[in-house]
Amino acid sequence: MEENAHNKLVQLIAIQPGGGLLPSPIISATISMTIRPIIIVCLGVLFTSMSMVSSAYCEALNIYFADVGRANATLFYQPGKCAMLVDTGSQESSEALLSVMRKAGVKALDFVVVTHPHKDHFGGLQSIADNYEIRELSDNGDTNEDEEGFVAYSKLQFSLPYSVLAKGDSWRCGDLSIEVLHPSAAFDTGDDYNSRSLALRMGFNSFRLLLMGDVSGAGERKMLQSSQEMESMVLHVGHHGESNSTSRELLERVKPKIAIISNGKEDLSRGVSQQVLDRLAANDVKTFRTDQEGTIHLRVAENGNIRLKP
Repeated sequence: MEENAHNKLVQLIAIQPGGGLLPSPIISATISMTIRPIIIVCLGVLFTSMSMVSSAYCEALNIYFADVGRANATLFYQPGKCAMLVDTGSQESSEALLSVMRKAGVKALDFVVVTHPHKDHFGGLQSIADNYEIRELSDNGDTNEDEEGFVAYSKLQFSLPYSVLAKGDSWRCGDLSIEVLHPSAAFDTGDDYNSRSLALRMGFNSFRLLLMGDVSGAGERKMLQSSQEMESMVLHVGHHGESNSTSRELLERVKPKIAIISNGKEDLSRGVSQQVLDRLAANDVKTFRTDQEGTIHLRVAENGNIRLKP
């Protein structure tokens, strides 16, 4: 990691659920003590100022935007409660993703979601399956037999518990909620697989994150026709920051404070669009990129406060 990139990450990046910056990069919740017992309820765990009624603990959520080159792989890990992977990077980047998972302490994966059938999103799945138990695999149901590696990927669909997702589906993984915002089952874009990529809105207490996968162009326009709630503190930018993604209209709907862009150094001709960077800057969105910072670790405290860690 370059020195200036490291410094960028360790700057003050702690944000409150309402959007304001915390006065310290260390996330904490200050409780005013009075003579009377104070009761705090956190995700079903009951505490008092004198004793702890339950031995359970509200674990923070760790999100890793893995540095897998020009590909996508995002790990959600709440120790003891949830391990979920959205996209698996490419086959070539699988060892980098496995390293992130090992360092995080992942033992098994409750869910793996592949947003759409392009090899930079499903290519690392075989290596993941060789090293970890996968309890459920989901995708949008599209087939793309012309894509390199898809036949091998489709065999994994039959060997693992498998389900197809579409707009309106939702579930929980530990204290993390997941909602599918796009596409609807009826949305047909032919061989434009990016426009049918899954878009997921993740919730953890008051914190929200919108993962756009490769949604861009016609897919993004279709999403904006819906009245569904999109506002999210963090936006994982669609299609690696290409110019046909992350429109001004989308930013007005999502109102992000932070944007994450997954891209690689290996193909400078397909770098992040300056138009996208300009639109993010015009909306006062702090932007972080895996091609500059490497793997980006976002830690969400039980009270919804967040901190980006190097």
